[in-house]
Amino acid sequence: MQLSDFASYPNLVAMFLDRAEFFGDRPFLWAKRGSAWHSQSWREAADQVCLLAEALRGLGLDPGDRVVLVSENRPEWCIADLAIMAAGLVTVPAYVTNTERDHLHVLENSGARAVIVSNAKLAQPLLAACLSAAPVAHIIGMEPLRRMQSERIGFHEWSSLTTGDPTPARLSVAARVAAIFQTSWRPPRASVSPTRGAAAGV
Repeated sequence: MQLSDFASYPNLVAMFLDRAEFFGDRPFLWAKRGSAWHSQSWREAADQVCLLAEALRGLGLDPGDRVVLVSENRPEWCIADLAIMAAGLVTVPAYVTNTERDHLHVLENSGARAVIVSNAKLAQPLLAACLSAAPVAHIIGMEPLRRMQSERIGFHEWSSLTTGDPTPARLSVAARVAAIFQTSWRPPRASVSPTRGAAAGV
C-alpha cells in the first residue's frame, strides 16, 4: 500500500476494514498478559470494531455525539477509537493523568453522552466527574468497574458489547462508512459554562 492509495478511501474506517479484509488472520494488535504476549488478528479486531460500533448505536447515541475515551496504550484503545468513528460518533481522547476536575471540564465542554474507560484505577476520578456532567448517559468499562448508584447513567461491560455474530454488524458499518466522508461538526448538546469557555477543537 502506497501513500497515494489513501486518497481512494472515503474515511479511515473504510481503509481499516479494507486492510482487515486483505490481511485476515495475520496478527494486528499485541498485548502482554502475565509473562506472555498475545496477538489479535486483523479479522478479530475488525469484528470487534463493528460489533462495538453497532452497540454504541444501539445505546441511542446519535451521529455526531461525543464519546470520551480514557485508556492507556492497549489494543482496546485502537478498537474503541475506530468503533466510535464507525458509528458516526466523535472520539474525545482524555489524558490518563486527568483529575476529577479535568475530566469534568472535558465532559462539560464536549457534551459527551458516553465514556469508555479501561480500568478501575483510571475510572475513579472519571466516574466522579460523570455524576456531575448532565449529558453523560453511558459508561463502558474495558475491565470490570465498580458501579455507582445512578438512575441516569447505564454501565456496560466491554465483553458484552464486542461479542456476537459480527456479520450483520460488518454489513451495517460497511454501508454507513461508504456514505460518510467525514462526520459533520455540530455544537455539543451540553451548554458551555461562560466562565470556562469551549474547548477548542472538541
